[in-house]
Amino acid sequence: MATAPLRAPRSLNHIAYPTWDSQATHDFYTEVLKCELIAAIQLDVVPSSGAKTPYLHTFFGLGDGGAIAFFEVDGLENPGPDAVPSWIRHIALNVDSMEELHAWKAHFAAKGVETVGIVDHDGVWESLYLFDPNGVRIELTLQTRPLTADDAREGAAALAEWTARSRPC
Repeated sequence: MATAPLRAPRSLNHIAYPTWDSQATHDFYTEVLKCELIAAIQLDVVPSSGAKTPYLHTFFGLGDGGAIAFFEVDGLENPGPDAVPSWIRHIALNVDSMEELHAWKAHFAAKGVETVGIVDHDGVWESLYLFDPNGVRIELTLQTRPLTADDAREGAAALAEWTARSRPC
């Protein structure tokens, strides 16, 4: 059997986060973020590890077929925030226009959801930020231009400079 050449995965199927309140998570993702609950799986044993751990795994659909998923694990204590700044871990979700981004901002305000932005990121992205009930930072973003080979070259140079500065020989 011939092996197909490997390339980057085609797309994101889902990303999973913990939740300590599946109902509050459901309400936020369906009512505030307008995602549909597309699946929920309740098991007492984790299929990938065999661990006897009762959990509910919920999935909320995105427009491209991907999903944001959550695990509520029976008896799992919420560890609270860690030392990583809250702006680092986030999920960025695409929108199609500035008008849509502004409509989301107005929608969140009407729902009483605090936001930050709309923030211009180097003339490439316009982004609006908010937190879900689990502390997951969500970025709704409009990419205003395609990334080019020049962007990739500049990125490689920035990485090399950062690495040289932070890991001297």
